[in-house]
Amino acid sequence: MIMNRFIQYFVFGALWMAFSVVSVGGDAIKLKSGLILNGDITKRNDESVTIELKSGTRTLVRKIPRAQIESIEQSDNTQKAENGNALQRTEEALRELIRESGAAMPDWFESTPLDYPDTLDLTWPDTDTPIWNYQRHIDHYLWDIIDTNASRYRQGVKLMAYLLERSDLPEIAHDKAREELGRMFFEFFQDYARAAFWWESAKVATNERFRGTDSPARLAECYAQLGNRDMAMVLLNDIPLTPAVIKAWGGLRETDRALSLAKEAMNQGFEASEIHLLSGDACRNVGRYEEATRFYQLALEVEIKSPHKTGIERNHRRAKDTMEVIRLFDRLDLAKVKEGVYRDRSYGYSGFVNVEAQAKAGSIESVKVTSMSDRQYYHAVEETLQRIMSRQSVKGVDAVSGATVTSEAVIRATARALSQGMEP
Repeated sequence: MIMNRFIQYFVFGALWMAFSVVSVGGDAIKLKSGLILNGDITKRNDESVTIELKSGTRTLVRKIPRAQIESIEQSDNTQKAENGNALQRTEEALRELIRESGAAMPDWFESTPLDYPDTLDLTWPDTDTPIWNYQRHIDHYLWDIIDTNASRYRQGVKLMAYLLERSDLPEIAHDKAREELGRMFFEFFQDYARAAFWWESAKVATNERFRGTDSPARLAECYAQLGNRDMAMVLLNDIPLTPAVIKAWGGLRETDRALSLAKEAMNQGFEASEIHLLSGDACRNVGRYEEATRFYQLALEVEIKSPHKTGIERNHRRAKDTMEVIRLFDRLDLAKVKEGVYRDRSYGYSGFVNVEAQAKAGSIESVKVTSMSDRQYYHAVEETLQRIMSRQSVKGVDAVSGATVTSEAVIRATARALSQGMEP
C-alpha cells in the first residue's frame, strides 16, 4: 500500500514537472516548493487559482490552493480572459479541453463519502407527485438537502456518479444523473468544462427529455465561458426558444438578438413579466439603461394572477429594485463614499439578502452577506462578492449563471448599502 502510494505520488510529480517545464502560456504561478507552473490562468479567488497547463497535444487543468502559492504573474491578456472578455479557443481546442478535463472527476471526488437515505428511489422515475418526500424522491432530496447546503455539494456529485455506476438502474436514471452532473458543476462550482462534458454526455441539445429545459442554453454558456462564442451561438440558434435562451443571448451581449427572441416569446404566449425582465437585463448588460427601465416598467404593469402569481410577484420586486439600482449607478461614486460600514438588503428568490459593505479610502474594503433566505443558491454568493471586490464596483458586475436572482440581489443590496455613505 505504501509503495503504491509512493509510486502514485512519483508519477503525479513527474507529470506535474513535465507540464511545468514545457507548458506554454502567458501566466506563471510560483509555488512555495519552488516549482513554477507556466500556463493560462482561467480563474482565481481568495481560496485558489486555476491554471491550464499544456504540453504538446495534452492539457491539464489544476486548481492550486492559495496556501501553496508564493507569487503569481499574470499577463494582461489572461486577465481579460478571467473577466470573460478576451479568452478565445478554437473549436478543436475547446472540445479537447472538455474531453480531457471534463471527463476526469475533481481531486476531492475519491475522498467524498457516498451518503444518501436508504429509502431513496434510485430508479428516479418520472413522477409528478403532489406529496413532497425528500426521503423518497431524488428531485426532492437534491432540492431540500443538497442544494441548500454547500458542504453537501460534493456529496451530490458523488451520488450522481454512483447512479451511473449502477448498471441495474434504468436508462432514465442514467440520463437524469448525467444532466444533473452538468447542473451541479455549472451552478455549484462554475466548472464549465465538466458541466459541458456531462451535458454533452446527456445529449441535452437533442434529447427530447432535456431540449425544452434550461440545460441546452446553459451548455451554450459553457462554450462561451470557455472561449468559443461561435459554438455558443450555433447551439443557441439550434435549440427551442426558452427564457434561458433569451438570457444566454443577453449574456453574450447580443442585445438585439435577445430582444428579437423576447418579442417572439411574447407572441408565443410566454409569461410576460419574465420576458420583460429578461429584455431589461439584456439592455442593462450593455449600458442601455433607458431601454432597460422601460422593460422593467412593463414587467411591473403585468397583472398578478394565477397560475403564475408567485413568479409575477417575484418579478415585480426584481423590476422595482433593479430600476432603483440603475438610478444609483448614475450617482454612486466610491471616491465620495465616506469611510464606514454600511448595511442594506434586496429581495432575492425567496426572501431578503442582507449585505454589509465597508468603504475605505475611496474603495470597497470588504463586502459580505450577513443573512439570506435563498437556501438553494449559496454557491452564487461567494462568486458575486468576489466579482464586486475584483471590479471595485457594482456597475457592470455580471450575475452568476444558474443563480441570477440571488446574485443580482447581492449586487443591488451592495449598491444600496454603499449609497448610504455618499457625501452630498
